[in-house]
Amino acid sequence: MSQWSSMKVLVIGVNTRHIACSASRAGYTVYTLGRFNDVDLKACSDRSVIHDMPDVHDLDLPELIPLFRTLLPVDFIVLGPGFEHLGNWVEEITGNVPVLNNPPHIFTNISDKAWLAKKLKILNLPHPFTVPLDSLKTPEEWTGGYPAIIKPRVGAGGMENRLVIDLKDLEMAMNVLDSGQYLLQEYIKGTVTSVSIISTGKQAVAIAVNEQLAGIDTLTGMPFAYCGNITPYISEYNDWMRETSMNLAKELALVGSNGVDFIITDKGPVVLEVNPRFQGSIDTVERSTGLNIFRLHHESFKGKLPVCGDSQCFSIKTIFFAPRRLVVEKRVYDYLVQCYNEGTAADVPSKGTVCEKDEPVVSFLLKGNSRMEVIRQAEQLVNGLTDIIEDTHSEV
Repeated sequence: MSQWSSMKVLVIGVNTRHIACSASRAGYTVYTLGRFNDVDLKACSDRSVIHDMPDVHDLDLPELIPLFRTLLPVDFIVLGPGFEHLGNWVEEITGNVPVLNNPPHIFTNISDKAWLAKKLKILNLPHPFTVPLDSLKTPEEWTGGYPAIIKPRVGAGGMENRLVIDLKDLEMAMNVLDSGQYLLQEYIKGTVTSVSIISTGKQAVAIAVNEQLAGIDTLTGMPFAYCGNITPYISEYNDWMRETSMNLAKELALVGSNGVDFIITDKGPVVLEVNPRFQGSIDTVERSTGLNIFRLHHESFKGKLPVCGDSQCFSIKTIFFAPRRLVVEKRVYDYLVQCYNEGTAADVPSKGTVCEKDEPVVSFLLKGNSRMEVIRQAEQLVNGLTDIIEDTHSEV
């Protein structure tokens, strides 16, 4: 029996599966409050409350309070996507239940990409030239060249990122966007990577370097959407990225499981973002390293850091997005459950789930001895799902 089996943890988030299942694997008793009624979330949760949360920007917090209270008491709470900044709200409801996340003011600052750009400039770390969109009175004031990229100031996943190719394109974007919510950034080409770190607020350890997958056309129609990871990523720059990530974690007083994103250009790596939260790469990191991220996250709040070895294998996660409005009917469901039973799928939707166009449907997870091997295996599973979806669509 795990030493954690008597500890009850409540995970709250729009999506909680990646955190809850890591906690379950470590032996905790897991309660969840979230939006998705996934097959694997039900399997790893001892108690689960599903609520139709529209998205991370439009949460009805008063409506959630009675649902939240039905899951108490617990030993501690971990906040997932959409809720990481709400530690104070949680403490008002629970009183003295520990919330194991970065303090809300730290999370809010770092999640603001404009704030982070200023901080990275002070630290003299390479970062794309970035300005808040509302700091430009006219498009002619932009001096970062083209193409450039418009991003939400707050938020992850890349789904709202927008490439602007010239002055006219920027002018059109400025006319339709709420400029206070966006920033304009120099567009840099390269390989996007991330470093997964565990930190105590004073010390940090880098546990993995990951390749990020984005905008892959067999997975998503959105050109910048995050759609998975491969762990490990191997390059001549890994030591520098690890060291930079650990120094940033200490500088920013981060606690728990956090990540730093880089883009590796012809001239070397550039810091893109700091993610002061559990990352989507948790699946591939755990499979590749054999570590349990949730347990390491919990222990870091007690001041304990892991001793990390190397990756034991390659692991890939690919997130498949709905190419059109999709109902998870029997053939799709049976295929995904078969993959889940074989250990190659996660975030498996329940039968009858409606996935709107560009919403995530499922994640495929695989291990292998090389990067190419896991990519080929993932492609086979994605192609199998795509064939069933196309067959079903043609029959309608």
